[in-house]
Amino acid sequence: MQKEIQINTKDDHIIYGTLDSKQNSDTLLIFVHGLSGHKDEHHYFNAVPYFTEKNFDTFRFNFYTREPHSRLLSESSLTTHSDDLKLVINNFKEKYKNIILIGHSFGALIIINTDLSDISKIVLWDPTGELNKIKEKNASFNSDLNKYILHWGMDILINKELADDWQSVDLSKSMKNLKTPCKFIFAGNSSKHKAWEPFLKKIKVKNESVIINGATHGFIEEGVEQKLFEETFDWVKN
Repeated sequence: MQKEIQINTKDDHIIYGTLDSKQNSDTLLIFVHGLSGHKDEHHYFNAVPYFTEKNFDTFRFNFYTREPHSRLLSESSLTTHSDDLKLVINNFKEKYKNIILIGHSFGALIIINTDLSDISKIVLWDPTGELNKIKEKNASFNSDLNKYILHWGMDILINKELADDWQSVDLSKSMKNLKTPCKFIFAGNSSKHKAWEPFLKKIKVKNESVIINGATHGFIEEGVEQKLFEETFDWVKN
């Protein structure tokens, strides 16, 4: 059964999401998209039938969208993303025995910076790492708008606060303090694994990391998405 859900924020925005469920599932997988992403990207949309057939409920949502009263990316920050994710968790925590977060790219940083006290496990798909300078992301600052422009083929406007938050991320501290069992799934043809290697060694809680050979950051290559789901299922099934 599929149901469209709206969650109201304290600052008068609406979070729009899609819940896919089967009867008697006690576990919910919440998918957390990355920077400039959305809930209907292939790896979230196609994950629904894969996991619902295995008796997991799934919820995918947008941090920003064109829908009425939704947030805009240009007005968002890492803090607002984390707060909104916590609202999503709170909306479901009384309905499920287990809630598992699955985040791709920047979505992984959002998860790491969110209160995970009600979360059973997390899975991070080729997670974004620390950022020394926002200009490393092919960005320029527009002083009139007080925002950064990411020149990523199409120009993307982001809040200065989001850039500042990103540059202040301390993964060494975050990994030392992580208390939620976690699995990292890296794309073999991405640079993320190498950047994360020093921080993986600092994790004390139960954890696992794998590399999917031949995969790029978006996991779009033939057969790669299936491997991504299989590796994710291997972690969440027990």
